[in-house]
Amino acid sequence: MHSIQFIPSDGKFRLRIPAFLTALFLAAFFITSCGDDTSTGPDINDNGDSSDEAVIQMVGQSFSPSNLEVDAGTTVTWQNSSDMVHTVTSGSDREHDELFNSGDVAPGNSYSFTFTDTGTFDYFCIPHPGMAGTITVVESD
Repeated sequence: MHSIQFIPSDGKFRLRIPAFLTALFLAAFFITSCGDDTSTGPDINDNGDSSDEAVIQMVGQSFSPSNLEVDAGTTVTWQNSSDMVHTVTSGSDREHDELFNSGDVAPGNSYSFTFTDTGTFDYFCIPHPGMAGTITVVESD
């Protein structure tokens, strides 16, 4: 039976941990500490400040929420809460339309873009097919 045991030795107790638990701990440590941080600097903001803000999380291989409606002038921030590098690239059907492109957003970093024009704006993640979303911008009240 595999278990953690306390073994008396010379009046002291020693901890005996099975090899598979030690290997599991070491594997978890190395996986979480060996991330690929390809960003070259702090968080990016393409085009100015705004009083209105909205946040989209990058989790796993999805945007949450994937569809968002905001007022014109809103700054949308995509936060990478996953352990993978993502991009936020404007366009649909994986064709970049040149409106915005975050470049690589490393885990823990974010990218922001202020939507000044009304309309529907599709975006996607270059490395992850199927990871896409839509921002609908309406006139502010």
